[in-house]
Amino acid sequence: MIVTHKYKLKPSESQEKIILNWITMLRSHYNYCLRDRIEAYEEVKTPRLGEYCNLRTKAHCTPLTCSVSKNSNLGEPFKNNGKKRNAYEQQSSELPSLKKSHPWYKAIHSTVLQQNLRRLDKAFQNFFDGGRGYPKFKKRHQFKSFSYPPNQVKVEGDKIYLPSIGWMRMYLSRPLREGFEMRSVTIRQKADGFYVAIQLEDKTIPQIQSIDLIQVKSVLGVDCGARPHKLLALSNGENIPNPQYEKRLAKRKTLRQRRASRKKRGSNNQRQAFRELARLDQKIVNQREDYQWKLAHKLNRISDVIVMEDLNIQGMIRKCKPKQNENGHFVKNGQSAKKALNRLIRDCSWGELKDKIRQVAEKFGRIFLEVNPKYSSQTCSHCGFKDKKNRHKESFLCLNCGTPADADTNASITLAKRGIKKLGIGLDTLLGVTQEVTGTPEATGASNRDTSEALASEPTNPLQLSLFEWMNGRVIGC
Repeated sequence: MIVTHKYKLKPSESQEKIILNWITMLRSHYNYCLRDRIEAYEEVKTPRLGEYCNLRTKAHCTPLTCSVSKNSNLGEPFKNNGKKRNAYEQQSSELPSLKKSHPWYKAIHSTVLQQNLRRLDKAFQNFFDGGRGYPKFKKRHQFKSFSYPPNQVKVEGDKIYLPSIGWMRMYLSRPLREGFEMRSVTIRQKADGFYVAIQLEDKTIPQIQSIDLIQVKSVLGVDCGARPHKLLALSNGENIPNPQYEKRLAKRKTLRQRRASRKKRGSNNQRQAFRELARLDQKIVNQREDYQWKLAHKLNRISDVIVMEDLNIQGMIRKCKPKQNENGHFVKNGQSAKKALNRLIRDCSWGELKDKIRQVAEKFGRIFLEVNPKYSSQTCSHCGFKDKKNRHKESFLCLNCGTPADADTNASITLAKRGIKKLGIGLDTLLGVTQEVTGTPEATGASNRDTSEALASEPTNPLQLSLFEWMNGRVIGC
């Protein structure tokens, strides 16, 4: 079993300078090795023979041969036994030469430099295996951390020892788990200080396996929204409110941005103003993460299976294509109206919320599933009739069977049914009983929900009992 604990550090002024210098040098080393791997691959793909000028450095070069390895031009491509090194091993063999040519890198612990190369190698592995984006050069605000490998860091009470930095205190918000061995340790800089993330592992405790499909008793469909009163619409009729933390502090953020822009460029007052602005952004992130973690635990407590829509969030917030008239002049394309929607979507942070729900589901042995959301808001959850005229803003009324419902709740029920179909679970065998109850109060106008005695006696959450509002003329609760 692997867990991670995060603590805030209390370094001295000298230790803060060391950490900041390390981050700066490691970022330069990361970008230098990334450039080397790109150039090595390009030289193998299109060898440069004869005299030429390097477009990046504008230097006149005359290579005698092409590159031996497509991984890197640094280090030795072969081991002593004749075997070929991979990209990480090849660049790692160049570290002694780097410290000779750049003596200031001797201040950084050798294992930290090696972990920096592993970070770059991991980025390439994610690109080739996981389909993620190609590794990019890191800017100052994108590179804020470094890591130690296992068995390098020591912890005694509320003190931690970092090699080549020394002992420092930390806020021990919770004790380290007994019986767990320390794995990687990551130091990260944030707007309000420095933090350490300690990864612990206990091999005697097995990882929790997901629940068997035979034991599934409740399925929860979740539809994402961006309205203030509806961040998530659940298939049990409950709506999760959207706190909109960024919108709450938008006015204060605007004032601090205005103050920072009016300061003298490069002055201490301007740096202090930008630090206050960064702390405000960090406060928004902390509030959002705390709310999302609590919400993720709540959803996993009330359901065995959570079904969410597989959204293309990057495509949703992409800018509109420019439009031109017959004369070639640019005309309005709706981007100004879409700008506010894009801001709301970013504030909701659906992607991070999904990741947290997935992590908590793996922790408690629940099943997390994503399905195609196409036409889910236009399809009736009762009869399956699909028509865009079924929905009008937040109201839903099926033109085929006349079933009224909340539009987002109807979509969440449709998503839940698609998830059940994808898992291969039978609706009739999900509970083993069939009950008839009335619709939701929002749909019928009733003040109280009518439930059967059999459903009310189920041990699960009462709100979860109304998962499927309509199915073939009857209501099935979970």
